[in-house]
Amino acid sequence: MLETIITRQRKFEAEQAISDLQKRGFELTFPLTEFSRDGKIFDRDSYNHHTFAGNSFSSVWKAKLRKVDN
Repeated sequence: MLETIITRQRKFEAEQAISDLQKRGFELTFPLTEFSRDGKIFDRDSYNHHTFAGNSFSSVWKAKLRKVDN
């Protein structure tokens, strides 16, 4: 069985990819879920020391599908 992982930045793009694959005979094995990650951004000052510049946030939508054998 062929497994496919859908990874998109926007939810509507992931939903569209899932529906396209379901029309081709795939079934959903892991539901569409948002994974988020927080981080910190550092910069260098005039003395070449690391200084905190701000927080960063990123998220991604993932789902897993499997090809159904007929």
